[in-house]
Amino acid sequence: MAERPSAAQEALSKVEDQLSCLVCLEPYTNPRLLSCFHVYCQHCLEDIVAHNRQGQLECPKCRRPTPLPPTGVSGLQAAFNVHHLFDIQETLKKVKEPQKLACEKCSVTNRKATSFCRQCTKFICEKCTDMHKEWDELKNHEIVSIQKVEGDLIRLVSPKKMSPRCPKHDENMKLYCEPCGELICIHCTVQIHKDHKYYVIADTFESHKKEILDSLGPVEKQLEATDTALVNLDERHAEVVEHGGKLATNIHSKFDEIHQALYAREGELMAELEGHTQQQLKSLSAQREEVEILQTQRSSCLHFVRESIRTGSPGDVLKMKQGVVKQVRELVDTFDPNTLEPRETTNTCFVPSAQLVKDCKEFGALCFVNIPQKAIAGQKINAHCRFLSAKNSAPPEAELVSKITNKAEKCVVKERGKGEYEISYQPTLGGASELIVRVGGEEVVGSLFPVAVKTPIDKLGTVIKTINDLKKTRGVALNQAGEIIVAEWNADIVSIFSPTGDELRTLDTRGTAVGEMKEPRGVAVDGDDNILVVDNGNHRLLKFSRGGDVIAAVGSHSDGLGQFNDPIGVCVNSVNGKVYVVDYGAYCVHIFNSDLTFSSKFGSKGSGNGQFNDPRDVASDRSGCVYVADFINHQVQVFTANGGYLRQFGKKGSGNEELNYPVSICVDSDDLVYVGEYGNDCVSVFTCEGVFLKSFGSFGSRPGQFNGPYGIAVDQCGVVYVSDHGNTRVQIFS
Repeated sequence: MAERPSAAQEALSKVEDQLSCLVCLEPYTNPRLLSCFHVYCQHCLEDIVAHNRQGQLECPKCRRPTPLPPTGVSGLQAAFNVHHLFDIQETLKKVKEPQKLACEKCSVTNRKATSFCRQCTKFICEKCTDMHKEWDELKNHEIVSIQKVEGDLIRLVSPKKMSPRCPKHDENMKLYCEPCGELICIHCTVQIHKDHKYYVIADTFESHKKEILDSLGPVEKQLEATDTALVNLDERHAEVVEHGGKLATNIHSKFDEIHQALYAREGELMAELEGHTQQQLKSLSAQREEVEILQTQRSSCLHFVRESIRTGSPGDVLKMKQGVVKQVRELVDTFDPNTLEPRETTNTCFVPSAQLVKDCKEFGALCFVNIPQKAIAGQKINAHCRFLSAKNSAPPEAELVSKITNKAEKCVVKERGKGEYEISYQPTLGGASELIVRVGGEEVVGSLFPVAVKTPIDKLGTVIKTINDLKKTRGVALNQAGEIIVAEWNADIVSIFSPTGDELRTLDTRGTAVGEMKEPRGVAVDGDDNILVVDNGNHRLLKFSRGGDVIAAVGSHSDGLGQFNDPIGVCVNSVNGKVYVVDYGAYCVHIFNSDLTFSSKFGSKGSGNGQFNDPRDVASDRSGCVYVADFINHQVQVFTANGGYLRQFGKKGSGNEELNYPVSICVDSDDLVYVGEYGNDCVSVFTCEGVFLKSFGSFGSRPGQFNGPYGIAVDQCGVVYVSDHGNTRVQIFS
């Protein structure tokens, strides 16, 4: 087995990789920095300029041009950081064989080095190490062992920060001229920079260093964006490969289906041909028997008469003449010449379908469909369909189908020529939808294109679906599959419905044992699609898997940490994954970790900032801020993720900026805040800063009216699900 390289050898290899010019592949000589921050040897850059027709300098790696200063390549910024790497390289070469490393500080020959001084940048022996500890001017030096040097040399080797010298006065340049952005010496201040504003480098460096680092902020964001883009491109690459594989499977499957149908038809025709051929052969066999009988009769006649004449006396022949002649005539008269013609022919034909052959030559086509995945209800959207194979001449048809109502809206298709079509649609309903494309009446394989239709906030308020006959609904939530989770308080169950409102399953473990529930109120879904249920009657929080298996149960009726006194609302913070439970009996909000271990709590009884008077529900926004519906204080209070008070909005009343007993709350993906008002029987919508935008609903039992909006959920399309407690239903709005 090959010996594993040491840390110094690995570090040396990494450093040497950074010291080679990408043009000449040799170690850098006079390294110069381009505007794209790539570094090359000065002579390599000069060759590039010399061979460029316009005399321009383009980076060999990224092709970005760099403006040349008047002095040419030599006037470009020197890449001084590369010199530091050369220093590290030299030191690493020494560390690679520490047993041969001699002290570089004392005069004793070949005294073994045991440590490294970061400030001196020298390897020293034990005696020199002791000297560093004794001498006042060396006490502050950082001394590390050879072993630590080997593992962390790049950090320990300090760059050689030498003061540059003024080319005009041969003095150290210790000043910085701010208007010119240049280093200058003391003599320069009297001549060239006499009236300029300048500072001692040491005094101004930190502020300018901060300015440089601050300028990197947008670059860091752009780098994050490019990192994300590369991840997205890799994901899309994988998706394209996977999609291509699925399409190939679909093509093979469809052709296999056609092959099987052709083989089946071939079998039917062969069986039919076999039956027909056997019938013909049987008929010919029967006819042959008839002809053979005719042949035998006539052969016997000829043989008998001729033999009788040859062997009989004249008297005998004449005696039989009359009878024989009569029999011969009867035999001749009964002869039918048609009996001799074959009754069966070979005129049976195979008639292939010329159209089928033509269709097979033109069967199928690949088409590319460009569908905007987001749309706004009421606004026209244009999609495009382009046939990659021009043989299919049938124009496509399309319709947009709501995944909530199952209603289909026809799309307008216009031909643009050369196998291209424009598909236009103007959705009237918000919510998750699918665009289905058909060609020749047959659905295009893989054509269920998802379209998220957003309802403008000013248009929100139309009931598109109602789930009826529930038992005093409370909380409502949505999982990742779009299933609707409803707490039925009066039935002690949590029901789960499909996006179209069909009941799928229930969590109906009624009782007080672990995992059972009594009077469930708030519901939420965590990042793993687990269902969290506030078990109000048992004063605890339950966690179920998506399928309904009990995962955890925490809390009891007590005043201790993590215990409850009438818990009611729950939410999961998408930023930190923590679970927030409103305890209106204790006038606080409990914070649990994602594993439901207790973290902290905030709030107390009162009407001041951060205090509650009957808090009812909780929600969080994209930044992790937490919103609490404060029922009797008629307001919404906003907190940090840790419970620090930020702001509040609302006051008692029925006006646009007012709230009347807020009982439920939800924040959508755009950070709009939806508040269910028990006193006004409506849902009001605010910005996260509390600016009123919209309200809908009134007291009553008709569609769009409420009798206690006790729970709210909003999906990614802005479709609003409202638990209508008194009317025992969930209404879905777009």
